[in-house]
Amino acid sequence: MRIPSGKIDQVIYFVAVDSADLKTRKTGLTSFTVYRSRNGGTATVYTTPTITELSAANMPGVYSLLIDEDTTVASTSDAEEYCVQITQASMAPVTRVIELFRRDTTSGTTALVDANGRVDVAKIAGTAQTARDIGASVLLSSGTGTGQVSLTAGVVAANATQIAGAAVNTASAQIGVNVVNAAGTAWNSGAITSGTFATGAITAAKFAANALDAVWSTATRLLTAGTNIVLAKGTGITGFNDLDAASVRGAVGLASANLDTQLATFATAASLTTVNNNVLAINSKLGTPAGASVSVDIASIAAKTNNLPAAPAAVGDIPTANQNADALLDRASGIEPGLTPRQGWRLWSAALLGKANGLGSGTAIFRDTNDTKDRINASVDQDGNRLAVILDAS
Repeated sequence: MRIPSGKIDQVIYFVAVDSADLKTRKTGLTSFTVYRSRNGGTATVYTTPTITELSAANMPGVYSLLIDEDTTVASTSDAEEYCVQITQASMAPVTRVIELFRRDTTSGTTALVDANGRVDVAKIAGTAQTARDIGASVLLSSGTGTGQVSLTAGVVAANATQIAGAAVNTASAQIGVNVVNAAGTAWNSGAITSGTFATGAITAAKFAANALDAVWSTATRLLTAGTNIVLAKGTGITGFNDLDAASVRGAVGLASANLDTQLATFATAASLTTVNNNVLAINSKLGTPAGASVSVDIASIAAKTNNLPAAPAAVGDIPTANQNADALLDRASGIEPGLTPRQGWRLWSAALLGKANGLGSGTAIFRDTNDTKDRINASVDQDGNRLAVILDAS
């Protein structure tokens, strides 16, 4: 048996016979152990041997083993021997030897070699070839025959009779070329940008006479339209007038005169007296010394108002009587550490008002006023002295 190097889909066959009489064929066997050795290598157990029984009825005892481990020969070898030993508890051991070989041709293809050792190649990578197709760089044959071109110093001399399948107009000695693409891009397929033109490609000398004058006349119409000019602050154009004082006042909403004159009308003696009296009244309410600065007055007001609720006008910001009462009853450590007033009153009510039993037995129990639980569990001596107390104020 010969298997090409690297293939893992080939099987070999073996016959399993009884380990005692060495002749009875064994059927239905499983749990085989297979060891392999390639080219004298160490005996190595098959990781997952694939063994299949062919037919217990028609070919009893005949099994196949898939050769799919360590099937590649060394890089320096053309062929290597491969040995397997197959064992199973109830059958006699089986040893098979095969040959792994390096293929010279693709599987299923025959190379035709002539008497001079030349190979007739019909296809390369599945593609049919001719003599002119072979070679990374095919040399041209200079001449005028079929398949030849006229070459001089590597330059092709050709008489063009067609371009793109259309006959060339030889009578006028001109070749008309219908260009539809430039650098792979179709004409009229995109906008012209500054990057489209090489530096210096467009100069004044390259425009027809009066062409630039026509452009300027259009620009002049836009400039003189009156609505197409936007100026930065501090710049001006001849023919435009700066705003006068009256125009500035009108722009900012001042009816007449200047700003100082109009502000002076607010600072009359009567109005200042009224403001002063109001400040003095506020200072009197706050206890601020007479003549204190405005900043002192503001600080005094802040001291009185900073602790007010966020929205004093909202009724919901002011605690109700019940909320105040609950806050007091559940104040943490309100009586002593770990005891709130509510818990204390529960214990006092049980001791003073609830049922009690066992007062003379060594353990005194005081019930809550609803008689639902033991509030106080006290260990007492014969004189009624409390020695240990368990409290439940929940």
